[in-house]
Amino acid sequence: MQYRKSGYLGSLRIMHLALLAVQCVVLGIALYMVVQKKIPPAEKSLDKILQIAALAVAFAGVYGATVIIKKKLGVINTSGNKLEEKAGQYRMASRIQWVLLECASFFSIACFLLTGNYAFGALAVALIVFFALQAPTRLKMMLQLRLNEQEADSLQ
Repeated sequence: MQYRKSGYLGSLRIMHLALLAVQCVVLGIALYMVVQKKIPPAEKSLDKILQIAALAVAFAGVYGATVIIKKKLGVINTSGNKLEEKAGQYRMASRIQWVLLECASFFSIACFLLTGNYAFGALAVALIVFFALQAPTRLKMMLQLRLNEQEADSLQ
């Protein structure tokens, strides 16, 4: 597959931005519903269980996303594949990383919506900020895939 100028990296950025926007919109809707008391909060006993579960899911999401991307990048960089194949593998690794982080933030948002506990909302915000920091950039891609300037230019 041949990548056009501003095609590959641009499409990755759009995908990341769309996933980020969805998380922000869902959190905004949840916040509105909690503030307006549209959903009655769950039992207090459920709050403690969900706090532990949300922290575990958040930790697992961040840890899993970090470990998986490092492993995938190690495989990509040692495979000796062509640039196009590396780019496809990088796209898939990025998607996996983003899905893990997005699932963790959605779980926190769901807990926030169920309990009305703003600690879940804060955890969701922290996960969304971490997700936002995973945005694809030219420099990041160059470093992670060990590309030279010409290779990076062909993918940008």
